[in-house]
Amino acid sequence: MNDDTTHRDPGGPHTLQSYAQHRAEVDLSIEVVLLLVGGVFFLIFGLLLFPIGTGALPYSEGAMYGLFVVLVSMQIITMGKTPFGDLLRSWIVVIAGIVTAIVGTLAIFYPGETTGLIRVLAGAIVLVTGALGLVQLVTAEDRARTWLRVPGVLRHLAVACAAVYALEVVLGVITLVPGVVPVGLTAGICVAFGAALVYLAWAIHSVTARYAPEPAEEKAAATGESRRERRPRGLFGEAGLSVGDSFNVFQGVLLLLLGCLVLFMILGAIPAFNADGQLGLLLVLTSLQMLALGQVVGSTVTRSWPLVAAGLAFAAMGIVSCIVPGVLSSVISPLLGVQNIITGVVLLGTQVIGPTLFGIRHPPAEPVAIPPLVKRLLLVLAATGIVAILFGLNMLAPFLLPGLLGVVAFALFLPILIVVMGLLTLVTVQITRKLG
Repeated sequence: MNDDTTHRDPGGPHTLQSYAQHRAEVDLSIEVVLLLVGGVFFLIFGLLLFPIGTGALPYSEGAMYGLFVVLVSMQIITMGKTPFGDLLRSWIVVIAGIVTAIVGTLAIFYPGETTGLIRVLAGAIVLVTGALGLVQLVTAEDRARTWLRVPGVLRHLAVACAAVYALEVVLGVITLVPGVVPVGLTAGICVAFGAALVYLAWAIHSVTARYAPEPAEEKAAATGESRRERRPRGLFGEAGLSVGDSFNVFQGVLLLLLGCLVLFMILGAIPAFNADGQLGLLLVLTSLQMLALGQVVGSTVTRSWPLVAAGLAFAAMGIVSCIVPGVLSSVISPLLGVQNIITGVVLLGTQVIGPTLFGIRHPPAEPVAIPPLVKRLLLVLAATGIVAILFGLNMLAPFLLPGLLGVVAFALFLPILIVVMGLLTLVTVQITRKLG
């Protein structure tokens, strides 16, 4: 007996649309994203090291190590993962991550002056992380001993962790003792390490999808957590930053640092910094926001595999710009300019102008008072959109603003513009956290 109702969608077209959107979305955790970008970093560096070793390509060693330290710092800021293990993501841990990121950023901007220091720091990070990771993997009851007993993806996780930790120890020794192995062998080890990081990212993503807790378990865990004693506040309390806020905090600090450096450089107090490294770092951060948050030119989109591929491609371009100066700067600069202009336009249109026009055309039956904090947020978003457009114009046409405002005015305007962008980013984080 045929029953037509068995072929109907009980939820209607809306359910089908939601299901299709869910199927298209790629749910990558921030840990998986950072591992993927780290894998791309070492794959590219290993491949570039062959022509670099022969002198066919220029090499910015300090910027390479600096970018690696920045990526490690992002793990500390967003997840509390340190070379010494996983820690509570307290404010003191976040601040330590930001300080480490600043050190890495300075190495990117001034690779020649900081090569020795940043090489030792990067080597120590890799060596300590690998050594402690291996010890924990072997000795902890809930690590390799348990994973290897379960057939399937958990065994892949154990193998991937072992490969990553072992190669980290080797790379740490190579970094701290330059010249201990030939360049060609170092390049091969870097390629192998990059592949191991990608393998680990896949294993973690698969384990998360396979053993994700059920909604009931998540609710029970949340209830149990709420019944625990309140954790300490202040610097040692939970920071409570979302992934997006973590990115914005670092980006705000980075822009403040960049603005100050540009100002001092214009005044002649410090030498010019590495523009290729600066552009590469900004593009890598843009790619991380695409991969982790789905943020593209001022809007949030569904994270699909094409978007992941685009994000990794942008990350690869930024990595190459940091390692090999003078190769992609002419491409990255206009790309970032267009991205900032579109971001500013979209931000103004969707967050400020659009809602305002809608409120004028469709006024509520009764006047609704806008909270002061929301008004402040709208003003900050409007200013951010305008500043982003101006910054994008500067990236696209560096000689346009001097022609309009004069060389002296432009020299003072550029660092102020960058500093304002950094301050607006930090203020936005502060307001959104208060709004909850």
